Amino acid sequence: MNKLLVAVDNSALARKVVSLATEQALAQDADVVVLCCVDASYASTTADYVIEAGEDPDDFGSALDEQNTAEAAVRHALAQLQGGGVRATGRVLAGESAETIVAHANAIGATMIIMGRRHLSSFNRLLKGSVSAAVIERASCPVLVDVRAD
Repeated sequence: MNKLLVAVDNSALARKVVSLATEQALAQDADVVVLCCVDASYASTTADYVIEAGEDPDDFGSALDEQNTAEAAVRHALAQLQGGGVRATGRVLAGESAETIVAHANAIGATMIIMGRRHLSSFNRLLKGSVSAAVIERASCPVLVDVRAD
């Protein structure tokens, strides 16, 4: 059985990527795993953790917002996929985006990764790096990048 990994975020492009993933999943009779990555410093955890004096309580609000936004992005993608007749599940994982996407694709035996491209300026690409380019370089399966602009 084919399994597609679809990487989403909270951008307008995500809806187009999910539409592309729906087409591919139906054509390949594939299951889909939707993945949204959050910065590890913003991840919620079920493990014990130490609270240190001097931490800014406002930081916890930001972390909760990041986690909730990621969960909402996954839920929106799942609703779109399942509404289109696709078997899909979702995950929110903490870590650097490209590494996390490739590692999870390997862990689930993905036959393809589907993701979008942000169309960064040359300066921002130099400053931030391109997640899609890093995934293409590291992936052990085909990567389909939706390059349509917003």
